[in-house]
Amino acid sequence: MFYVRRKSLAWLLSIALAAPGFGLGFSACAQDQKVPKVAPRPADTLVMLPDGSTVHVELAKTEAERQFGLMERTSLPQGRGMLFIHDQPGQYPYWMYDCKIGLDIIWMDLGHRIVEMSPNTPPCKGKSDTCPNYGGHATSVYVLELPVGSIKAHQLAVGQVVNFNV
Repeated sequence: MFYVRRKSLAWLLSIALAAPGFGLGFSACAQDQKVPKVAPRPADTLVMLPDGSTVHVELAKTEAERQFGLMERTSLPQGRGMLFIHDQPGQYPYWMYDCKIGLDIIWMDLGHRIVEMSPNTPPCKGKSDTCPNYGGHATSVYVLELPVGSIKAHQLAVGQVVNFNV
């Protein structure tokens, strides 16, 4: 799963199609979005969930890392995850383009308080333009992706605080 600004991509594509001589690298024949591949990062950051359990997470701090997210992963073991860190508070919808596994997704504000959740978020098996958005209705800065079933197993709820240092 990863975060993407679809409106920005649509705007860039419309410019590229309107002015193909600009050499922006887009093609009218392009069927799917190309996301730069990012190597997996070490899961060396600890996140403590409200029930006291800990999760080892990879950090996604750059735009490229956030866009690639957990794409192409075929598994995510219990006790592992990815923490996305946005540059400023905003509404950040996520989608599951090119994900091979389902995920539980948790949005948090600046104080690490859970503001929104998407349990059992399914992978998108279609083209990028057919993948639905999830979340992004509440203002957040952090987004935590965990294996499916984690929200239920750890009894996570909106309003709870997740502890971590980044």
